[in-house]
Amino acid sequence: MVEAGFLDMTQSPALTNGPPAHLTCGLLAWESEAEFAALWQAWMQSHNPVGPGETGLVDQLAWLDWRRRRLRIGERALHMASLGRATSGERNDQLTRRALALTNGTRPELSSTGALRSSDDEDDRSAAEWTEMLAAAEKAEVLVDEQGDAGYAEALAGLPDETREWFEEECEGGEKFSPDADGLKRFLIVKILPFFRAHLAGAKGGPTVRLQAFGESLDPFRMEKLLALDERLTRQFEKAMGMLIRLQEMRQATQTPK
Repeated sequence: MVEAGFLDMTQSPALTNGPPAHLTCGLLAWESEAEFAALWQAWMQSHNPVGPGETGLVDQLAWLDWRRRRLRIGERALHMASLGRATSGERNDQLTRRALALTNGTRPELSSTGALRSSDDEDDRSAAEWTEMLAAAEKAEVLVDEQGDAGYAEALAGLPDETREWFEEECEGGEKFSPDADGLKRFLIVKILPFFRAHLAGAKGGPTVRLQAFGESLDPFRMEKLLALDERLTRQFEKAMGMLIRLQEMRQATQTPK
């Protein structure tokens, strides 16, 4: 953005007064009058209009330029609004199901909102961690299945710390799981293996869900209105620019000595 203080304010009398009120009154509540003034001054300095005709056309060019910039903000707002409508914090929400409809396997522990807040790198790291924990749990399940109580201590020691603590907490009640090979095997099969697999599937599905969300945010029907307005503003801009060039050429021709 051109700084107002940097401009040579002597180039055009209009520059000393700033943008006309009929333009600044048209600014939206959140728009900066100082930024618009800097843009308007840049246009004035670039074309140095003389007389009301040329000045009015430069005013129009500055205003059209400003409105075209609004459209970029509007386009982003449309995408964000569509994302907000389509996404959810619920596990396995509709967008997630649409994205992973052709994926076979475990139902993922994933929401579309969670996927948007993550990234490919974060998902890769998370998938590696869940893969490691799942492998440890599967190894523990094999140990207690094949060796029974003889493999219980080794199986328990091989689990991640948090998983081991979870099992010990579950055993305190004594109703569902017992602190032995059978109890550990049941705990792994009922709770841990499905839990780890669901989170691993969620980490792996994150990139696919993000692509689905971004794709669905491109609403062609709403975008069509923005594009039509952009095209109309462009035509008006080109017309005003052409008229300004002709006026300035005519003025220069009358001032050129014969």
